[in-house]
Amino acid sequence: MTTRADVTAPSHDESPPLPGVAVTSVTPDDGTAQAAAMLIVLMASEGANVAAMVPVETGLDDPCEAGSRGALVRWAAGHMDDPRQVTPFALEADRSAMHAADASGTLLHGAAFDRARAALSEGRSVLVVADAVGVLDPVTPSLTMLDLITRWSLGVVIVEPVHRWTIGHVRLLASVLHVRGLTVTGVVLSDSDGSSVSDTDMVLPIQETLAALLDCPVLLLPRVLSLHDRRELLAASRTCGLHRITSRIAPRVAPTTD
Repeated sequence: MTTRADVTAPSHDESPPLPGVAVTSVTPDDGTAQAAAMLIVLMASEGANVAAMVPVETGLDDPCEAGSRGALVRWAAGHMDDPRQVTPFALEADRSAMHAADASGTLLHGAAFDRARAALSEGRSVLVVADAVGVLDPVTPSLTMLDLITRWSLGVVIVEPVHRWTIGHVRLLASVLHVRGLTVTGVVLSDSDGSSVSDTDMVLPIQETLAALLDCPVLLLPRVLSLHDRRELLAASRTCGLHRITSRIAPRVAPTTD
């Protein structure tokens, strides 16, 4: 069993907190990655200097691996950042973060995430953290993605597939975030579980209910053919009204016109 240094208290990093957002869900999937990439591309087009990060990712042994979430957000931000800072921990085993770390003998600790965030944030105006393991998935016995999001004072975009339990799942996660004093900046609905989001009779009531309950934009994630086509991502971001969320993340650089 690998011994880990479980760091839950703030580190000695004294850099001022960078405004930003975490894109997360109970079970992150392709929809979570797409929403993060779209947010990054849109904010960059509006003048933000975006720092992008995936703190830990499992199922790969190279943070530059094609198809990884870390490689996607690094590309979307348009920087040549060190992949080991974008994804401080890339773990080969396709398991939960803590168990993947045990399998590889990797030492996970909170201070390493803080150092990577501080290095990426220098000279940037906004931070986007894409969650690849799940907001409540243990990273160490005493550290979760929720702890990191709380420590970095990030807003949260919840991504959830459209299904009969969508409202309950989003409300449950929003309640957990509320207890930590975190703000739900927006909700993005996807069809990544195979549901048909073209059924407006199903989607519109979900959007209207969540918007009223959470007082935030609730958008429908559009289909894109290529996540590595910047023009397509940007067009999709504008079509779905993603600026309604970006204006709440970094008002200084994002337009507020609906």
